[in-house]
Amino acid sequence: MDQRSLEAAAKSGNIELLYELIHEDPYVLDKIDDVPFVNTPLHVAAVAGKTEFAMEIINLKPSFARKLNADGLTPLHLAVDNGHFWLVLEIVKADPSLVRVKGRHGMTPLLVAVNRKKIDLVSEFFLVCPEGIVDANVNGENALHIAMNNYDPQEGLIFVRVIMGWILRLCQKDAEWIEKRVINRRDKDGNTPLHLAAYGNNLHALEWMLLSPMVNVNIENKNNLNVLDIAAQHNNGEMERVIKKHGGTRSICLVAIETTSDLLASQLSFAESSRTKSIRFYSCTSEERKNALLVVVTLIFTATFQTILQPPGGLSDGGGQSGGTNGRGEVVMNDFYFIWIFLWNSVGFYFAIEMMLRLLSMGQESIFWYYPLFIPLVFVYAVAVNVIGPNNRARYIVLCGPVVIMLIWGFGINVFAEWVKSKRNKVRGPNSGLIWEGFTTLNQAKGIAPNYNRHVMRVT
Repeated sequence: MDQRSLEAAAKSGNIELLYELIHEDPYVLDKIDDVPFVNTPLHVAAVAGKTEFAMEIINLKPSFARKLNADGLTPLHLAVDNGHFWLVLEIVKADPSLVRVKGRHGMTPLLVAVNRKKIDLVSEFFLVCPEGIVDANVNGENALHIAMNNYDPQEGLIFVRVIMGWILRLCQKDAEWIEKRVINRRDKDGNTPLHLAAYGNNLHALEWMLLSPMVNVNIENKNNLNVLDIAAQHNNGEMERVIKKHGGTRSICLVAIETTSDLLASQLSFAESSRTKSIRFYSCTSEERKNALLVVVTLIFTATFQTILQPPGGLSDGGGQSGGTNGRGEVVMNDFYFIWIFLWNSVGFYFAIEMMLRLLSMGQESIFWYYPLFIPLVFVYAVAVNVIGPNNRARYIVLCGPVVIMLIWGFGINVFAEWVKSKRNKVRGPNSGLIWEGFTTLNQAKGIAPNYNRHVMRVT
């Protein structure tokens, strides 16, 4: 009786009747919540489009918003399917993550909106839950796949433009990862959205997807066909030209690709080994230690650069007979002191730059983007040494010597570190199973060594 009364209240949006039923049985909503798959009053209100009643239910029982009915649908799925725009907005404002709840066939409300051609809802879902763009159904189809499977190429193109316009504008920390995952996702047949555009001869949709720098045009489907192969089968010369412009190649012309197993079984190169060690070291450096090191390195950098501007003993005026050639001011100190002081000053200067680059990038590939910050300073430093140096021999030693010292130092430290590590590994240490298994160390337990468990990557 309560169930039928609740259903009637939900259909009519009668909030007063809802509370009358709660007065009669305070557990009336809990009894419904205990059923794994059930049509809750919120489902009924979502179908009927009763916004006020639906929000009252969500306020009383937030768990109803994630409940699947016997058809595998949440209230948000039903609201989207029935085109209740304002009700949908109110529900997602209450909990934006509902956009990503998977229902029947793995369809999220976002995918349902794409499938039902609700373009305004799709845009709203992107705004409230940007992460939802990566979701796919049980067939591996994401929003782009569903848009390309649309029967009308023009409608499909509109959705492709909206979706691509969104992912190309993302600026989150993992935006590139999201873009790559969406554009290169393969469905149950191994087709990416690009494959589907080629199969449908939809050149404009394909051009929009090729705007992504993360797109891989040479991915093969389960029939061993890539996008260019499909375009060639359809004798679409214009599409072939566009694909080739973006790096597309026929699958039969592609060089055999090294598998992950081949890569892992290959010998570790010196460069890869060094880079791995560097990343491991800097990844376990705490933010506090990193900031402290940056302060120290910045002070060293400043002090060494200041020395070249104000060398010990000063500079000659460059105007009289005691001055340098061509009216150039030179250091007053003799050659011996100049070489030793500025040789080690240059070593400190270059080491400080290297350490700043490593700390800023934490050993990752992004170190490339920091080079423009320091190259002009290195150039100015070299020119200054050339200007104040007493003679060519001293200048060459000061400019080239630090590079040699840094190379020898780096090689020596690497060899020495490996030797020390090998010696340490031969020592069994305290009689502790946890230490022997590498789960912890005595230093870590005492708070000396970093806790590596804090730096374990979280894979979602």
